[in-house]
Amino acid sequence: MDKQSYHLLERLRGQLVAAAMRQESFLDRDVLQLSQTLDQLIVKAQREKMRNPGTAQG
Repeated sequence: MDKQSYHLLERLRGQLVAAAMRQESFLDRDVLQLSQTLDQLIVKAQREKMRNPGTAQG
């Protein structure tokens, strides 16, 4: 995962936590949307790591 993708993932994670705390619910539409977007990025990063195990950052 390159640095830009990592920073995007971390930024979205922070937004997800903030939104969940603000809404006091994981069922809020915005929280769910952020969660799904984050899930997609995590899956993409995992697939890239599996394809290129020697270049993955830990």
